[in-house]
Amino acid sequence: MKKRKLKFVKKPKPKRRVKKPSRNWLELPSNLVVNILQRIDVFEILENAQKVCTAWRDICKDPAMWRVIYIDRFPYQSERVGREIIKCVVDRSRGQLLDLTIVGICDHELLQYVVDRSSRLRRLEIIVSYGEMFGSRSEALKKLSSLEELSFFGTCISQQDIEAAGHYCPLLKTLRLSSLSFRCNSDEVALAIGKNLHQLTYLELIQNGMKNTGLEAILDGCCHLESLDLRGCWKIDLTGDLGKRCLQQIKHLKLPYHSL
Repeated sequence: MKKRKLKFVKKPKPKRRVKKPSRNWLELPSNLVVNILQRIDVFEILENAQKVCTAWRDICKDPAMWRVIYIDRFPYQSERVGREIIKCVVDRSRGQLLDLTIVGICDHELLQYVVDRSSRLRRLEIIVSYGEMFGSRSEALKKLSSLEELSFFGTCISQQDIEAAGHYCPLLKTLRLSSLSFRCNSDEVALAIGKNLHQLTYLELIQNGMKNTGLEAILDGCCHLESLDLRGCWKIDLTGDLGKRCLQQIKHLKLPYHSL
């Protein structure tokens, strides 16, 4: 029998792997860490991010970290947790809070807690509050002399609240109102806006129950008004001279029939 010749196959040379340098997240500049953390939910910051290391905990306790706050109650397990989070971050801001949005948690007590500690607040937005809080915001607005933008959605606002805003918030330029209750949106509120908020440049009155009298008061009193949103305001009649006046006086106008 013939012997088979053995063939020796050379093993391929192993590819050299370039070792990637490992990234040490703890060596990131503090301003970059702040930029990253500000994109995370407030609850995640308090429950997780601030526990990563001492440096991150110090950043999370820096008042500058809490100048803009958005808190929505719905991701949390309970209303109580949401309220405690708001109080915690307001305390951490140490008066540097400038922009605050609260969804589904706010009532008179919590609002008063916020304004007592946030005199520099420039923007306040409350979405779906508990109770009408008549009179409570009037007291709260006394401490918000730096307020430039005020928004209420799914809650009521009274004539007294508008009068207080005109008296205590001289820098107010933007007012946004949308209520689930038409009884809170009568001509009284519109008349109060025209009489007290002369410096407004932006006014949003979605699904408001006012009539022509209220709209005329706004056009007469708010001479600096550039943008007016009347979507869903079905009780006003813009087919005549009032409609022409709106088009002439307002640069950016949204009419009742425009889509929401």
